[in-house]
Amino acid sequence: MTIQRLPILLVLSMATLSMTGCTDRIGVAEQSMADIRNQPAQPIEPPPKAELVEDFVYSASAQRSPFLPPSLVNVQGPTTSIDGVRPDITRTKEPLEQYELSQLIFRGVVVAPEGQQYALIQRPDGSVASVKVGNYLGLNDGRIVEITPTQVNLIEIVPDSRAGFVEKPQSLVSPIS
Repeated sequence: MTIQRLPILLVLSMATLSMTGCTDRIGVAEQSMADIRNQPAQPIEPPPKAELVEDFVYSASAQRSPFLPPSLVNVQGPTTSIDGVRPDITRTKEPLEQYELSQLIFRGVVVAPEGQQYALIQRPDGSVASVKVGNYLGLNDGRIVEITPTQVNLIEIVPDSRAGFVEKPQSLVSPIS
């Protein structure tokens, strides 16, 4: 009987010793955390001084924009002056001008029997409208200037803090590649 009790006692004593080791490590960690909490707060370094940056004057504004597709360069023409660009407030708004361009989706092109191209534009409610070159889209008087199989190019009239209004090219690109 003494021989059978020996393995059981050995196992129990090992388990007790291992639990005692865990308790000591937890106690040491708690003591270290308490010491850290009792230390006085360290001062925060002040932020670095801001460096002054010289103003940059963009002098290439009269040249063609590298972001404008060549097909729109001929349509847009030269940059207009402060007096030349203004939205036509007397023009009756078209149905797709009540939506932001980001809400509209270009779905494709349909060619009528007489050769006229129409772009199919999906509204946020899921319905589809057809538009042609010269129609308007979006909230910024966006006039359609070109319809291709992959996108609808338009020119918007957007407010500019320095010049009143400026023309800005914009595109609705087909989500289908």
